[in-house]
Amino acid sequence: MLGRTFTMSQLVALTGVAASTVRYYVSTGLIPPGHPVGPNRAVYDERHLESLRLVTLLKERRQLPVESIRKILPDLLELPGTGAFRPEMWDQLVEARSRASARTAPAARLLQAGVDAFTRRGYAEVRVEDVCRAADVAKGSFYRHFSSKEELYFAAAREVADLAGRRFLQATGAGGEAPSWPEPLSPEEGLEPLVEAIEPYLPFLLDLMALAAQRRPGHGRVLREAFTALYRTLRDRFGPALPPGRIEELLTRAMVSGMRRVVVSSLLDRELFPDESAL
Repeated sequence: MLGRTFTMSQLVALTGVAASTVRYYVSTGLIPPGHPVGPNRAVYDERHLESLRLVTLLKERRQLPVESIRKILPDLLELPGTGAFRPEMWDQLVEARSRASARTAPAARLLQAGVDAFTRRGYAEVRVEDVCRAADVAKGSFYRHFSSKEELYFAAAREVADLAGRRFLQATGAGGEAPSWPEPLSPEEGLEPLVEAIEPYLPFLLDLMALAAQRRPGHGRVLREAFTALYRTLRDRFGPALPPGRIEELLTRAMVSGMRRVVVSSLLDRELFPDESAL
């Protein structure tokens, strides 16, 4: 017996999670698929509803990447009553999983090695064996965790967005839970911390943008996901007084400022402009 069920539109209305995001969570195994009730039609139950609410809270209040949520969500859902929604339980599980992951989880090591390699060299120049060597994982084991280099790249793109968002929050004194954050920032106060947060990952983001512009399958979708995650972080930190258009403008300015720094400093380092006044 399924008990209470929901259509996709009802699930979206109850959770605030877009239908496309629900489908992404299902496709990546974060939440189970719906129960089929006809051709191309499914319904969802209370467990789907609870899972989506938890994923949203963990992303917004703890800034956890999807890969981390995937590890702790089953344990949270097993807690009785409302225990799954208690922040202290999130912290306990994250800490326990982090300790175990640091020692034993090859997927986490591959993901970090992928972020590092793709940021330094770009997608085209990175080989699976390079990532495996850096992560100390046998090449044959790579495909137990990622079906291809492209899947690792997509996971790394989402991780980069989460890392940049967390760096920005920490730089602006908002590393903890949202209710305890300082007063909302003004755009002038937030621009420099945002540039600093994005700059380490700028080569990766530019590489992803280039691949999306070439209409490589899947890259445009992942690019939207990454920038949507960053946008939501900025929206939460700057507060409701800042219009959405200003947030987009700020994110664009930060990207341009970061590119200017990286490109100009690179040119100066190579002495292509030996006289800085020539600029």
